Amino acid sequence: MKYMVLWLLLMVQLSSAQSLLQNGTFDQSLDHWDNPSITPIWVSNDGAPASGNGSLRFGSTFNNGGSVWMQSDIMPVKEGYRYIMASSYKLPSDSIANGLWMSIYWYDEMDNYLGEYPWDQRFNIGQTDTWLDFDYTFENIITDATKARVVLWVTTPASGSDESYGLFDDVIFFQDTVFVTGFE
Repeated sequence: MKYMVLWLLLMVQLSSAQSLLQNGTFDQSLDHWDNPSITPIWVSNDGAPASGNGSLRFGSTFNNGGSVWMQSDIMPVKEGYRYIMASSYKLPSDSIANGLWMSIYWYDEMDNYLGEYPWDQRFNIGQTDTWLDFDYTFENIITDATKARVVLWVTTPASGSDESYGLFDDVIFFQDTVFVTGFE
Protein backbone atom coordinates (compact mmCIF):
# COMPACT_ATOMS: atom_id res chain seq x y z
CA MET A 1 0.00 0.00 0.00
CA LYS A 2 2.83 2.40 0.90
CA TYR A 3 4.47 1.83 -2.50
CA MET A 4 1.16 2.39 -4.30
CA VAL A 5 0.77 5.78 -2.59
CA LEU A 6 4.36 6.75 -3.48
CA TRP A 7 3.81 5.68 -7.07
CA LEU A 8 0.59 7.72 -7.30
CA LEU A 9 2.34 10.79 -5.87
CA LEU A 10 5.14 10.47 -8.44
CA MET A 11 2.65 10.09 -11.30
CA VAL A 12 0.68 13.17 -10.16
CA GLN A 13 3.90 15.18 -9.94
CA LEU A 14 5.08 14.12 -13.41
CA SER A 15 1.64 14.59 -14.97
CA SER A 16 1.54 18.17 -13.66
CA ALA A 17 4.97 18.93 -15.12
CA GLN A 18 5.85 20.34 -18.52
CA SER A 19 8.59 18.60 -20.50
CA LEU A 20 11.04 21.11 -21.97
CA LEU A 21 13.63 18.87 -23.61
CA GLN A 22 13.47 17.83 -27.26
CA ASN A 23 14.51 14.27 -28.15
CA GLY A 24 15.59 12.91 -24.80
CA THR A 25 14.61 9.38 -25.81
CA PHE A 26 17.02 9.04 -28.76
CA ASP A 27 14.64 6.52 -30.32
CA GLN A 28 15.12 7.77 -33.90
CA SER A 29 18.17 10.05 -33.90
CA LEU A 30 20.47 12.37 -31.96
CA ASP A 31 18.73 15.53 -33.19
CA HIS A 32 18.84 18.49 -30.77
CA TRP A 33 22.08 17.28 -29.10
CA ASP A 34 25.61 18.29 -30.03
CA ASN A 35 29.20 19.07 -29.16
CA PRO A 36 31.43 20.47 -31.91
CA SER A 37 34.48 18.71 -30.44
CA ILE A 38 33.27 15.10 -30.43
CA THR A 39 31.10 12.90 -32.60
CA PRO A 40 28.33 11.06 -30.76
CA ILE A 41 27.05 7.67 -31.88
CA TRP A 42 23.38 6.80 -32.15
CA VAL A 43 22.96 3.25 -30.84
CA SER A 44 19.82 1.87 -32.46
CA ASN A 45 19.62 -1.46 -30.61
CA ASP A 46 20.41 -0.64 -26.97
CA GLY A 47 18.10 1.61 -25.01
CA ALA A 48 16.62 1.78 -21.53
CA PRO A 49 13.46 -0.30 -20.97
CA ALA A 50 11.27 2.79 -20.43
CA SER A 51 11.24 3.76 -24.12
CA GLY A 52 12.39 2.48 -27.51
CA ASN A 53 15.70 0.90 -28.42
CA GLY A 54 17.76 4.01 -29.22
CA SER A 55 20.39 5.66 -27.02
CA LEU A 56 23.17 8.26 -27.16
CA ARG A 57 26.77 7.06 -26.89
CA PHE A 58 29.75 9.38 -26.54
CA GLY A 59 33.16 9.44 -24.94
CA SER A 60 36.85 9.81 -25.67
CA THR A 61 40.15 7.94 -25.91
CA PHE A 62 42.02 11.06 -24.74
CA ASN A 63 42.18 10.04 -21.08
CA ASN A 64 43.63 12.95 -19.16
CA GLY A 65 41.46 13.02 -16.04
CA GLY A 66 39.05 15.45 -17.68
CA SER A 67 35.51 15.17 -18.97
CA VAL A 68 33.76 15.18 -22.33
CA TRP A 69 30.21 16.39 -22.74
CA MET A 70 27.15 16.44 -24.96
CA GLN A 71 24.58 19.24 -24.71
CA SER A 72 20.93 19.70 -25.61
CA ASP A 73 19.52 22.64 -27.51
CA ILE A 74 18.80 25.73 -25.41
CA MET A 75 15.19 25.82 -24.17
CA PRO A 76 13.07 28.49 -22.43
CA VAL A 77 12.66 28.33 -18.62
CA LYS A 78 11.02 30.46 -15.93
CA GLU A 79 12.72 31.79 -12.84
CA GLY A 80 11.25 30.70 -9.51
CA TYR A 81 10.05 27.25 -10.51
CA ARG A 82 11.11 23.80 -9.38
CA TYR A 83 12.73 21.58 -12.01
CA ILE A 84 13.25 17.83 -12.33
CA MET A 85 16.10 16.33 -14.34
CA ALA A 86 16.50 12.62 -14.93
CA SER A 87 18.26 10.13 -17.16
CA SER A 88 18.70 6.45 -17.76
CA TYR A 89 22.35 5.55 -18.20
CA LYS A 90 24.62 2.59 -18.76
CA LEU A 91 28.35 2.11 -18.23
CA PRO A 92 29.50 -0.77 -20.46
CA SER A 93 32.08 -3.09 -18.92
CA ASP A 94 34.60 -2.35 -21.69
CA SER A 95 34.50 1.39 -20.95
CA ILE A 96 37.19 2.81 -18.66
CA ALA A 97 35.16 5.93 -17.79
CA ASN A 98 35.23 6.69 -14.09
CA GLY A 99 32.15 8.88 -14.02
CA LEU A 100 28.86 9.69 -15.75
CA TRP A 101 26.83 12.72 -14.71
CA MET A 102 24.57 15.57 -15.76
CA SER A 103 24.18 19.27 -15.08
CA ILE A 104 22.16 22.27 -16.25
CA TYR A 105 23.61 25.38 -17.92
CA TRP A 106 21.58 28.59 -17.48
CA TYR A 107 21.38 31.55 -19.90
CA ASP A 108 19.76 34.99 -20.06
CA GLU A 109 17.51 36.44 -22.81
CA MET A 110 20.53 37.12 -25.03
CA ASP A 111 21.91 33.54 -24.64
CA ASN A 112 24.71 34.75 -22.34
CA TYR A 113 25.92 31.97 -20.03
CA LEU A 114 24.99 32.71 -16.39
CA GLY A 115 26.10 29.59 -14.54
CA GLU A 116 25.78 25.86 -13.96
CA TYR A 117 23.38 24.46 -11.37
CA PRO A 118 23.04 21.78 -10.22
CA TRP A 119 26.65 20.97 -10.89
CA ASP A 120 28.29 17.54 -10.86
CA GLN A 121 25.24 15.34 -10.21
CA ARG A 122 27.14 12.05 -10.48
CA PHE A 123 25.44 8.79 -11.33
CA ASN A 124 26.05 5.57 -9.41
CA ILE A 125 28.28 3.56 -11.77
CA GLY A 126 28.95 0.61 -9.48
CA GLN A 127 27.02 -1.71 -11.79
CA THR A 128 28.11 -2.17 -15.42
CA ASP A 129 26.20 -3.36 -18.49
CA THR A 130 22.86 -2.50 -16.85
CA TRP A 131 20.49 0.38 -17.53
CA LEU A 132 20.11 2.41 -14.33
CA ASP A 133 18.12 5.56 -13.53
CA PHE A 134 18.97 8.91 -11.97
CA ASP A 135 16.70 11.81 -11.00
CA TYR A 136 17.12 15.07 -9.12
CA THR A 137 14.68 17.84 -8.16
CA PHE A 138 15.89 21.41 -7.66
CA GLU A 139 14.86 25.06 -7.90
CA ASN A 140 16.14 27.51 -10.50
CA ILE A 141 18.39 29.67 -8.32
CA ILE A 142 20.23 31.44 -11.13
CA THR A 143 18.97 35.05 -11.19
CA ASP A 144 17.67 36.31 -14.57
CA ALA A 145 17.86 32.85 -16.18
CA THR A 146 15.31 32.58 -18.99
CA LYS A 147 16.91 29.69 -20.89
CA ALA A 148 18.69 26.45 -20.03
CA ARG A 149 20.27 23.37 -21.55
CA VAL A 150 20.95 19.87 -20.23
CA VAL A 151 24.59 18.76 -20.32
CA LEU A 152 25.60 15.08 -20.09
CA TRP A 153 29.15 14.22 -19.03
CA VAL A 154 31.62 11.31 -19.21
CA THR A 155 34.69 11.58 -16.95
CA THR A 156 37.94 9.99 -18.11
CA PRO A 157 40.72 8.48 -15.98
CA ALA A 158 44.14 10.15 -15.78
CA SER A 159 45.78 7.92 -18.39
CA GLY A 160 45.27 5.09 -20.86
CA SER A 161 44.16 4.83 -24.47
CA ASP A 162 41.07 2.62 -24.15
CA GLU A 163 37.75 4.34 -24.73
CA SER A 164 35.96 6.08 -21.87
CA TYR A 165 32.30 6.20 -22.86
CA GLY A 166 28.76 5.90 -21.58
CA LEU A 167 25.25 5.45 -22.94
CA PHE A 168 22.36 7.77 -22.09
CA ASP A 169 18.63 7.41 -22.72
CA ASP A 170 15.30 8.86 -21.56
CA VAL A 171 16.83 12.18 -20.54
CA ILE A 172 14.16 14.50 -19.15
CA PHE A 173 14.01 18.09 -17.94
CA PHE A 174 10.62 19.02 -16.47
CA GLN A 175 9.37 22.31 -15.12
CA ASP A 176 7.05 21.66 -12.21
CA THR A 177 3.85 23.67 -12.41
CA VAL A 178 4.14 24.88 -8.81
CA PHE A 179 5.77 28.30 -8.43
CA VAL A 180 8.25 28.35 -5.53
CA THR A 181 8.34 31.37 -3.23
CA GLY A 182 9.81 32.09 0.18
CA PHE A 183 8.04 31.20 3.41
CA GLU A 184 6.25 34.47 4.23
